Amino acid sequence: MVVTCEITFDNNRQGTFFAGQLVSGCIILKSDKIKEVQAALVKVVGYSVTKWSERRLANTKLFSGREDYLSSQTYILGSEQSTDRHIIQAGVHNYNFACQLPYQCPSSFEGRYGCIRYIVKVLLIRPWKYDQVYTHGITVLKMMDLNFETPQLRLAAHSENYRTFCCGPCKTAPLKMELKLPQAGYVPGQRIPVTVLVINNSGVAVSEVRLSIVMLVRYFSITPEHSRVDRIIIGRAKGDSVLRRCTRSTTIYMDVPSTPPTCLNVCNLIQIAYQLEVEAIIKSLQKQQLITMPITIGTWPIGINSDSGVVQQQPPRRSARYEPSAELPVVAALENELSLSSPVLPKFEESKHTLRGNINEEEIHAFGVNEFAPLYPVYSTPDLAPVLSANSLNIGVINQSYEK
Repeated sequence: MVVTCEITFDNNRQGTFFAGQLVSGCIILKSDKIKEVQAALVKVVGYSVTKWSERRLANTKLFSGREDYLSSQTYILGSEQSTDRHIIQAGVHNYNFACQLPYQCPSSFEGRYGCIRYIVKVLLIRPWKYDQVYTHGITVLKMMDLNFETPQLRLAAHSENYRTFCCGPCKTAPLKMELKLPQAGYVPGQRIPVTVLVINNSGVAVSEVRLSIVMLVRYFSITPEHSRVDRIIIGRAKGDSVLRRCTRSTTIYMDVPSTPPTCLNVCNLIQIAYQLEVEAIIKSLQKQQLITMPITIGTWPIGINSDSGVVQQQPPRRSARYEPSAELPVVAALENELSLSSPVLPKFEESKHTLRGNINEEEIHAFGVNEFAPLYPVYSTPDLAPVLSANSLNIGVINQSYEK
């Protein structure tokens, strides 16, 4: 006999939710014959897991960890505590379900050495045979409004460094690099105007300037305690060469692709951070000068306010522990903002630089699609104005003088 199961969500075709929202939908069971079960159960689970191995000399050591965020179950037919058998008649049967997501849920993520995963499962319990399990992955996003994170995210960011080459009497004059951004917080879909100033007082030429947006994922294990970092380049660009004893200032726009938001203090097993890297390549010496700047990726952009049609109100300070009565009004207001008044309503897209996960790897008799990829909000917003120095031009000029 054949039983198929379809899991749909109310007014949410993509199955994408923010932490604190209500996940509600319908279970549609279709059977071509009568089927006996002890119970039919809907589970909504959320967890993070990490797992990898490292070879040391002749031994291979395993590292793993697990952290649970959500485990909700609702019987739609029968119960496991009862030995009665229940009949699913041939035909189509609809069952409604609902589950409240905790506010302190980290965002969904699928990575090389671990994942943060949320799954809706429908189990047909049959102790005399084997359980049938139908699964559907959902995306859960921790709301990260960059307007209400640390104020530093809204300020222009600046970094600089110096480097000399050779040593002693052969030591060159310094090569100075400056990196400027109009702000430190961005969302997928935005273009970052990266202003790079290279003051090359040295006697060696910079062959090119390379820019990268780097995603840094740190995985932690519990048994035993350990960590490792995965480095993923999610965006690249190139700047022009800088001749010796010349100055060049240039602004290069870099696109932020669909990517998970920054996650540093919500999940104990997986941390996600981003940084912008600029390298000055000096081929004659096989060396380079590197300058980095941390950036934050959020889920709601800076600068969306009442002037652009969205009524923006700072949410109340949130406690460390999730309190549904205090948090749900904030989430409800957010839902209204996203669905009704926002002129920058995001699209939800799969990240191209993260992996697709197997959401059925913990189930022996699972039905449905195995592969799942979370979806992240991608915005279409006007370009930001670059931060330029008073005398910055996109040209090369001879340095008259330079003091550190």
